[in-house]
Amino acid sequence: MSETATQQKVRLDPQDQGRLATLFNRHLAQYPDAVVYLFGSRVSPTRQGGDLDLLIISRQAARNAYALRKQLRIAIKEQLGDQKIDIVICPEPQACGQSAFTRLAFQEGVQIWP
Repeated sequence: MSETATQQKVRLDPQDQGRLATLFNRHLAQYPDAVVYLFGSRVSPTRQGGDLDLLIISRQAARNAYALRKQLRIAIKEQLGDQKIDIVICPEPQACGQSAFTRLAFQEGVQIWP
């Protein structure tokens, strides 16, 4: 998806999108199968506010989910400021214990990386 198309579908300013892309390049480089989706209120133009809801689909990253989630939360807060961040990491949308939630996040989410 082009950068312009992503900007039109999500409520994140272009600078924050760039900062997130840089963070993902650094923290997810070792997981070449990783894809990041933004979901929840930030993909709805009619909703306001909202936390940062991220879904990472990666078989490789799912093996290190706890540590990766912690690293990403710290890095995101350092770059974007203190805010509520929810990160779900799954090997595939149907494979998580919260499969209905994850499938919904996957279906309604917008791919923001790579």
